[in-house]
This record gives sequence, structure tokens and C-alpha cells, in this order.
Amino acid sequence: MDKERYGYIFNDKSKSLGEILKECKSCGKIGVIFLDIRDMENILYNTRKLSTENDVKLYEEAIAKICSYNKPEYIVNLCKGFYDDTEDYEVMFGLVHAVEYLGRDDCLYWISLGLVDVDDTREWGKIFMYGLLNNRKTLNKIPVDIKRLPPKNKEYIVALLEGIKKEKGDRFGERIDAIFKKICE
Repeated sequence: MDKERYGYIFNDKSKSLGEILKECKSCGKIGVIFLDIRDMENILYNTRKLSTENDVKLYEEAIAKICSYNKPEYIVNLCKGFYDDTEDYEVMFGLVHAVEYLGRDDCLYWISLGLVDVDDTREWGKIFMYGLLNNRKTLNKIPVDIKRLPPKNKEYIVALLEGIKKEKGDRFGERIDAIFKKICE
């Protein structure tokens, strides 16, 4: 394998992921082969500020690799890459599109499982909710998905919807009320 081309391999268990990341950033090695979904998730989380070109490269490679598995449940891992205080919103919107692509009809379900425990992601959760609320096809599925969620995740989504209603009730209030009504049926 050509190490100059591919950079570091994360199956080297003699170093922690943090040590490998630090070494990778400091020497400019940004082509990375990921061998484990948790390694990719950690890369997303550790580079989510997107403050350097190396961070962006690692971040985009991790997204591409995770998406290559074509497994909707990996949205939970992708969500570790969201961060409200990122320095590159354009790149992070690439993650939004990746999640939407993988999630297809179950996007809300997987997003709620992924975002609930990640710090500083509330704004990205609202971005997803705005998209779902603006789509007639997904609008009817929101209550169904919320009902299938564990209580902690259900509370997270309901809180997002309540926040959106408070901020933009004139535009989304009726839709959100209809969702809440269907949840209670």
C-alpha cells in the first residue's frame, strides 16, 4: 500500500485515534483510509469545527466512506459531525445532504437517534426539521416516526418542533399543531 498516497491507517492500535489525528494534521498527511465505522465517527467529531484544510479533507473523506456503505443506520454515526459553531457551513451542508441521501424515508428517525446526544447540534436539528416540515411527503410521516422513537429522542424532536413554532409560528404553527395532534392519537 502506498503510504504517501493514502496517509495513515487507523488499524494501528499502538496509537490512540487522537495521537494519529494530531500527527496526521501536523505533518500534512490528509489522505486517510478508514477501517472502522467508529474511527470515521471520531474523525467527524474531532474535525467538525472545520477550522483547517486538513480538517475539511478528513471530514469529507469520512462522510464519503460512511455513505459508501449505504446503510441508513449509519446516520447515527454521521450526526457526530454536526456542530453549531463550525467555521465552514458550506462543507457541513454536505453532511446534511449525505444524511438526507442515506435516510431516505426514515431520515427523521435516524437523525433523532444521532443528534440527541451530540453537543452543540440544536441548530442543525432545526435545519432538518425545517426541511421535513416544508415537504408534504415527509410532513405526514413525522408523527409516525416520532411515535416509534424512544422517549428521550421523542422529547428531543418535540422540543425542536416547539422551538420552531415559537420562532416561526406564523409559518409552521398549523403544521406543528397537526403533528402534535397526531402524536396524541
